[in-house]
Amino acid sequence: MYVCLCRAVTDREILRAVDEGAQTLRLVARRSGAGTACGGCRPAIVALIRARLGRAADEADVIPLEPAREGDS
Repeated sequence: MYVCLCRAVTDREILRAVDEGAQTLRLVARRSGAGTACGGCRPAIVALIRARLGRAADEADVIPLEPAREGDS
């Protein structure tokens, strides 16, 4: 299922990033691009991280990311 519609990132891609060590919103965003456009998917990304890790993410893990600027890739 698509979690980040802006960047076309699926739940499987996010979970794979978590399994490969991206255990914060920032790290998942860096690896997949998810959550870097409008930000509407960030709560779902955090929920996936928490579910996969079996623990609550630290508050620092859920602070807002800066939106991507035009030309960033």
